Amino acid sequence: MLDILVYLFEHFEELGAGDQQTSFEESPLSETLIEAGFEREEIDQAFGWLAGLSGERHRAISAPSAESVRIFTDREYEHLGHDCLNYLFALEKQNAVPAGLRELIIDRAMAMEDLNLEHFKIIVLMVLWSRNQAVDSLLVETLLDDMSAPYN
Repeated sequence: MLDILVYLFEHFEELGAGDQQTSFEESPLSETLIEAGFEREEIDQAFGWLAGLSGERHRAISAPSAESVRIFTDREYEHLGHDCLNYLFALEKQNAVPAGLRELIIDRAMAMEDLNLEHFKIIVLMVLWSRNQAVDSLLVETLLDDMSAPYN
């Protein structure tokens, strides 16, 4: 599924999604993805993941204060793992990820099977781009470091 998500973000403009206020229309895009060699089941999973990226349920929650501390559940800690949580914590400390987006990043990472740090970095980048956050070029380089080869 991650391959499809990366493909969609890499080909965002040429697929015409830029004209649809950051939403993807399933039917014509599904056909394009099938032609590109992706399986129907993976495509459906990717569209489900993208629907969660809209993060509507996170908009109703008030933004965490600067003094707040995020306590992770056992399930979150087990799924995300030490590396991903440390990476997220470091991004927050550097003010690269606002506390409000942290929750959406966690939500989308929890929706991903077989999560590792490389996948987590891609999820962070997708969430930031989906929210039109200014992403520092050094952060992009760090997020994509050692990952570009499998996804080009």
